[in-house]
Amino acid sequence: MNTTSLWRRCSATLALGLALSFASPAEATVAVQLSRAELVAQSDLVVRATVLGVTSRWNEDQSQIISLTTLRVSETVKGENVEAQLVLRQLGGEVDGLVSRIAGNPVFTPGQEAVFFLRRGPGVVYLTGLAQAVFYVAPPVAGVSVVHRDLSGLTFARVSSGAPMRLYEAPAEPAETLQHLRVDVRTLAGGAR
Repeated sequence: MNTTSLWRRCSATLALGLALSFASPAEATVAVQLSRAELVAQSDLVVRATVLGVTSRWNEDQSQIISLTTLRVSETVKGENVEAQLVLRQLGGEVDGLVSRIAGNPVFTPGQEAVFFLRRGPGVVYLTGLAQAVFYVAPPVAGVSVVHRDLSGLTFARVSSGAPMRLYEAPAEPAETLQHLRVDVRTLAGGAR
């Protein structure tokens, strides 16, 4: 190996090291973006619900902090035999001053109302696609309720056959009416409730 080649490698390594040392840590979770049709198809339930409370604790083997959010269901948009209250299980939370957060995983507070896209688990439900699965309901204006998603903390991956994976930021989405979301979900679910 000649001296010029060695010098270029050392310079490149040093430049990379300096760049990384000044970079702030990224706070994003990489996920595959789900279309509304995919969200509906992959969800066992789609419900409008209000957050009653959130508790955090260690999981069964004490390896991760989890949050259990109690939801009071006010409307079932998709699904059958839906209980009046559901318990949503998520990774992350706070126990004894130790905080664990997953970027792109919503944090809920009592009183929040949203439309949740959920998968059933043993005694609990899970979000179908992190923040993609929650449409927050804003207070009605002139009798019309509007919903929106908060996709901050998510970076999406696009995979095409034969092409390298590409990452892109979550796009800004316009708000839509709650009624439009209901009709769209029911149509995509084949009219099933």
